This record gives sequence, C-alpha cells and structure tokens, in this order.
Amino acid sequence: MEKDKLSQWLEKKGLYPGKKSTNNSLKPKINPPTAQKTKSQKTKFPKKTKKTRSGIAKHSGRQQFSKTDPFLHRPTVEKRERFHPTKFLSTINVGDIRIVPLGGVEQVGENTMFLEWGDDIIIIDTGFLFPSPEHLGIDVLVPDISYLKKNKHKIRGIIYTHGHLDHIGGVPYTVPELGFPQMYATRLTKELIFAQCDEHGIKDKLKIAEITPKSKIRLGKFEFEFFHINHSIPDGVGIVAHTPYGSIVHSSDFKFDYNPSDDQPIDLSRIAQIGKNGIALAMVDSTSAGKSGHTLSESVIENTIARIVLDAKGRLIIATFASNIGRISKIIETAEKCGRTVFISGRSMEKNIAIARKLNYLRCKDKTLNRMGPLARKLPPNRVLILSTGSQGEELAALTRMAAGTHSDVKLNAEDTVVFSSSPIPGNEIAIVSVLNNLAEIGVKMVDYRQMDIHVSGHGHAEECKLMTSLLNPKYFAPIHGEVYMRNEHRNLIIDNLQIKKENTFMMKNGQGVVLNAKGARLMTEKERVAGRETLIELGEKVHDQVMEDRKLISDAGVIFISIQHEKGTIKEVNIRARGFLYMNMEHEIFKLLEKTIKETFIRNFDPARPIRVLEKPLKISAQKMILQKFKKEPVIEVIL
Repeated sequence: MEKDKLSQWLEKKGLYPGKKSTNNSLKPKINPPTAQKTKSQKTKFPKKTKKTRSGIAKHSGRQQFSKTDPFLHRPTVEKRERFHPTKFLSTINVGDIRIVPLGGVEQVGENTMFLEWGDDIIIIDTGFLFPSPEHLGIDVLVPDISYLKKNKHKIRGIIYTHGHLDHIGGVPYTVPELGFPQMYATRLTKELIFAQCDEHGIKDKLKIAEITPKSKIRLGKFEFEFFHINHSIPDGVGIVAHTPYGSIVHSSDFKFDYNPSDDQPIDLSRIAQIGKNGIALAMVDSTSAGKSGHTLSESVIENTIARIVLDAKGRLIIATFASNIGRISKIIETAEKCGRTVFISGRSMEKNIAIARKLNYLRCKDKTLNRMGPLARKLPPNRVLILSTGSQGEELAALTRMAAGTHSDVKLNAEDTVVFSSSPIPGNEIAIVSVLNNLAEIGVKMVDYRQMDIHVSGHGHAEECKLMTSLLNPKYFAPIHGEVYMRNEHRNLIIDNLQIKKENTFMMKNGQGVVLNAKGARLMTEKERVAGRETLIELGEKVHDQVMEDRKLISDAGVIFISIQHEKGTIKEVNIRARGFLYMNMEHEIFKLLEKTIKETFIRNFDPARPIRVLEKPLKISAQKMILQKFKKEPVIEVIL
C-alpha cells in the first residue's frame, strides 16, 4: 500500500518511526562534488536519530532551538550569561564602584550601607539595633562609621528607604558626626526622622528633601530613581543607582501585597522595566527568605482584629510595634466602630499616631483617642481598648510594666484580654517569655500569631524573594538584611531556582562589600575592609570597650576595692571592701591572704625615687593573680594609694 504524502515527507526527513523507504525517488538528490552550488542552495543531511522504547524518534546531539520550539525562551545559565541586558551596555571603564554595608548583613538591624565611586559617597539608611542582655546598660548599637567620618567631604547625600528604626534610628548618633549632609526620604519617613531627632535637639539642623517613587535625583556621578514597595510601614521605596556597568538595586525591606490595607500595591511592572534596562547587582531583603510560600496580606488580619474586639468581654490590650502605622490605624478604626475608646500607652506610640493622623494614614474622631490615664479605670471594661508598646518584652515598655504590676494606671485582671499583634524578633525570646509568664500568673486571656491571624510579616517569603530577583534579573546577586544563616538560605534559593551562578552571588560582611568594575564584580578582601566592631551608645554617648569589659567582669565576679595608707614607704593600714564578690565578710581568710600579698608586693616594689602611683599596677596584678589561683575568678580590682 502506497504511503501518504505526510509519511513520505517524514521518512525523507528521517523522522518516520517505520522502516526506511527503499523508493529511490523519495531520497534527496545530492549534487556530485564537482557540481557548483549557488548561494541559495544548501546541502541538507538528516540528523541521526535513535528510537526510544515508545517508538518515537529522538534526536541525538545538541538540542537545536527554533522559533516554534516550546523551550526557546526557557532561562538557562548559558542564555543568562550570553544575552543579559548588561552585555549590551557600552563598556566604559570608569574605575571601581564599591558597595559596602556597614551593618545589617550580620544581624537583624543596624541597616547602613554606602556606595562609593571616585570622590562620591552616597549612604543608604542609618539604622540602629536594640541591645541584647549581654550589652549591660547599653541603650542602642550603631555601625562603625569611622571610614565615613574620614571621608565625609565625599558624602553627597543620605537616602532612606523607609521609616523603621533599624533604618532611621541611627540618625541622631551618626548624622551629626558626618556634618549633617543632605538627606532624602519619603513624606512619612521624613516626619518620623524629624520626630525622633526632636528628642535629641537636632531637628532644626537636618536637611531633608522629600522624594516619591517617581523621583529622579543626581548625586555626584550617581543617578538615582526609586520604585514603590510594600512593607509593614507605608511609604517605602526601593533604590536604583545607575552606573555605566549597569544599575545597582537596593530592594529595601519588602513583600508583595496585592491588597494592602494602608498603601498602594507594589509596582510590579515598574520593577520589571527596571530589570529590562540592565541590573548589574541586586541586593534583596533576606529576613524571611527561608520561609516557604508567600506572606499574607495585611488586609487579611482586619477581620480577625474586628472579631477579637467584638468578642472581648473585658478590657482589650493590644501590643504591637509603634511603627506599624497601617495596623495601628485599622485597630483604632475598628475600635471606634465597636464603641471602644482607645487609650494610648507608650511615648513612641503617641508620637507615631500623631504623625499618622497628620498625614491622613489614620482617620478617626478626636474623642476616640486618649492618653493613658485615670479615665481608663472609670469607663466600663468592655468600652476600653489599650494600644501599647512592649510586644518584644522591652524592659521599660508599657505592657512589660502592666504584666509586672508596676504600671501606674493599669492593673490587669483575669477578665482582660492581651493580644500580641507581632511575632518575636530573633534574640528577644527570653524577654517575651518573661512577660508571658507574668501574664499567665495574673490569668489574663492571651492571643498571639500562633492562634489567630493577628500578625503578618512585612518581609517577603521565599516565593516573593524569587519573584523580586526574577523581575530584576540581575547579573550579580547579594542577599542583605538578616543574620548570616538567613542570607545563606536566600543565596541558595536563588542559585537553585533562578539559574544564577554561585560565583555571581556574594555573601557580604559588615565593612566588606562588593567591588563593581569593567571586569565584573568581586568581593572585597579582608585588607580592604572598612569597618570594625559596632559602636555602643548609652545616654547619647559612646561607650568604650574597656567599660563593657569591666561591666562583664563585675557581673561575673564582682569588684574588690583596696585602699592603702602609707608613709615614707611604710604601710600604715590596708582597707579592703568587696561588692558582688563571693565572700562579703571582711574577716574571711581570703581577705587576710589578700592583705598579706598586697603588703609583700608594696615592700618589694617601693622606690622613693619614683612616683607612688607607679605601684598601683603591680599591686593590682599581684592581687588578681592571687584571686585567680584561689577561685578561678577575675573580679575587678581597684587599688587606691
């Protein structure tokens, strides 16, 4: 039976699974070697094929792409390298451009970074970090800015991504030391910076220009533009710095919220367009990159909050971040609808609510809001909602004092409901547990994010991190914002899913960033590192390392004071006093032994030709050695001659 035309054509091309045709008339005619070909003529040889078990012919050799091939536009490592938008930029060597984080890549907080190109430095954010229990007596921690102080004549401006304290909290401590350079921030961020610096008396010295997601500014050689992002505070922006090597993108803290309760949705088309123009380096938020799926929308918790407000039979105390303006607004608006009066407890909460009302992020009647005071005790419990700070167990926060029973206006009881509208920040777990224990002893009803949807993160989960990086399509990638393990998870996520080579991703350190130039990008060497240890701040002043070392020693082994009265090289009396030391009875044998050691050392080292104060060091050393030998402890020892 004669084959149809389709079968004949398939057989001629070597694609027919059946037997090869023996009909010579169907074979392609090949010109003899001596025949001259025209330009339009080409000799075509069918590709070798092999049959699979199913009988379908399979090509051997390299896969060929065509316009009709379904895999034509599938991203691969090779195609990313060959066709990346930065490949089509003019290759002008303008020297090294350094992108250096000073904080925020080895901890959650202290977010500070600078870009340096020749004689131009642009700083992105100046954040701080709240202290951990090991930082005895410290108020805040800020990054080491010694390099910026040495080069402050190069600073062309400071750009702020959003208004959280881990991005703007360092302003009172760093900006004055840098000579109050020009600052750029969105409307809400600007107001929050002013409010914070007003407490430190430097508000009038700040120079802040307002920007929007549509702004374009030039600072030195850099040209900047911005794009809108969603976070747990409104009015945030991502930053794009244009360079001849391609753009540098800072994502800010972000999530993809398609129905935010307090802001516009994130601008996906704008981000995609920025990516098409050629991104050399993308630095993307890593805080929640290790969590699977997507972050919930802020609007999801509105119904949950409304249900809690309606169901609570007694007073309702809601603890959240004072900077979470969108959520605070929804809580207050819901309370107003349910007939509850909102009492504000916490200075930072009062300050931020005032700013939110000024900028129309919060709309409510004046009588709905009250400062915490005696009126909270006079109203019926089911008509009271207390909005409080202290969701992280901060020592002086309102909720912490309520739980401990030391708050002057609020005494909690078993009829009250306490809602934690937040999740624990890493490092705060111990403090939060202490508050929870105190609340449990009182017998209040407690609600947190594990039981109901009363908190959503402001940081994108894994799928959002992949989407952001995919839209930006960078040549090089550096995860930022978070502990080292968080950024490492983010890096692996991008390598495994987005066809970016491992050697094109960088794990930066504080003070050790990325160098971008005509040859590509590389990580700074240890010798090029520009920052040391973070700076400790107490009562607005820097605390030196020796102070912290002494505090740690005192907390571990106490302090011993040794007072020596002498005359012409002869000791008249030795007085010893101890505080925090294991033995407090001055009649203990250890103090007699210590007195003997002091006298022997004094006699051995006394020289009338030298100042008497030179004896303090050998006396201190001998006392420390004796205590260490006996107790394996190192108390702080002070010798007074």
